[in-house]
Amino acid sequence: MKIPQPVIRVLQLLPEVPPAFGVVTTLNLVRHQLWPEEDFSWLEGRTVRLQASDIGCGLSYSFQNGRFVTSTQTPDVTFGATLADYWIIARRQEDPDTLFFQRRLTIAGNTELGLQLKNLMDATDFSPLFDKIPQPIRLRFGI
Repeated sequence: MKIPQPVIRVLQLLPEVPPAFGVVTTLNLVRHQLWPEEDFSWLEGRTVRLQASDIGCGLSYSFQNGRFVTSTQTPDVTFGATLADYWIIARRQEDPDTLFFQRRLTIAGNTELGLQLKNLMDATDFSPLFDKIPQPIRLRFGI
């Protein structure tokens, strides 16, 4: 899926906080549905950066006191991929290992933490979330 150019321009103009806030809010809302057994103690106080290589921006988040929060700290681990590749991972069209070995997904920094997160992404079934997206939007984005 190619991200429309107007969407890319808007994303490039936005400060990091609004999309990061949207991501952490979503993670907090779906956490127990997607990962009912996971306590995320291994992520406590660590910062993760998701960098969108095709648009030159990204967002950072952390896990503190049992919640995902936005972060301005230096990241412990940084993932790099295109927005389309992040979408491919979420839709389970490709697993993160495949994208990693194709050099479409990069992991820099704390590799142990990066591998834990990559394995979590690989094991997560996001489809229950997609079922809640209105039909016209699902059709537009091929969900």
